[in-house]
Amino acid sequence: MAYHYEFDGRSRTLLAAAEGRMDDSELEELYFGVRRLKYKDNALTCILDLTTVSDFDVRSETIRGLAHLPAIFEDPTLRAVIAPTDFLFGMARMFQIRGSETREQLHVVRTLNQALVLLGVSSPQFLRTDAA
Repeated sequence: MAYHYEFDGRSRTLLAAAEGRMDDSELEELYFGVRRLKYKDNALTCILDLTTVSDFDVRSETIRGLAHLPAIFEDPTLRAVIAPTDFLFGMARMFQIRGSETREQLHVVRTLNQALVLLGVSSPQFLRTDAA
């Protein structure tokens, strides 16, 4: 598995963290896991963290396909993607632009701290959670 989920119960923020090598099927699994956890954990917002991704082998068609699906967290909910490298930042921006009609409040940032500030989350205590 190239990802895991964490949840901060106080702010009801879901953190989906990708790790190592990420391919098309893993990104889709991660996306649909977020959908399940939104309802299971009653999450109000989400951060997708790409900080520890070492190889992002995801086709642009997959990014566009996911962007055309209904948003998991509807506007005006703020949510963030952490994309520390230029390549990941570009891929995240592609998703943001392609899904802009339903994801106006999705923001791409470079660090976890920027995401937490954006979402107004202070001193989170993220604990692992399971999408099953």
